Amino acid sequence: MRTGITSLAGALVSASVVLTAAILCAGAASADPSQQDQFVALLAQDQVPVVDNLPALVARAHQICRELDGGASVYTVVDEEMNGIYAENPAYRQESARVHRTAIRFIAVSAEVYCPSHLTDPYVSNDVGFSTLGPVAGVRHQT
Repeated sequence: MRTGITSLAGALVSASVVLTAAILCAGAASADPSQQDQFVALLAQDQVPVVDNLPALVARAHQICRELDGGASVYTVVDEEMNGIYAENPAYRQESARVHRTAIRFIAVSAEVYCPSHLTDPYVSNDVGFSTLGPVAGVRHQT
């Protein structure tokens, strides 16, 4: 099971690289090391291991925040993540529930670290069935 999660995380990294190539080429802002450490720790806590290419994951997290800031629904962003993973490895279509959970966890952690204003967005907390903050700020849970 751990191998499947690691492979899925690898596919997420690969898909993120493709989705963020333009951002990286344009010179994305450098990440705050403390935010980046928090991002990695929360991904690990949510069982989304960082396999390699952390800069691409951070860039994708920032892209997700820009998409949410621009009014994109979390549904759209989840679909985008899932389609990128499937494009990288079509065999993951057989594990669509796991791919869906991984995409949601990645988006939720991205929002928690890089655009916390979206944590109260009903799209983040209700529409995808995952909230990073409970009724008491800082309490993490899956709904």
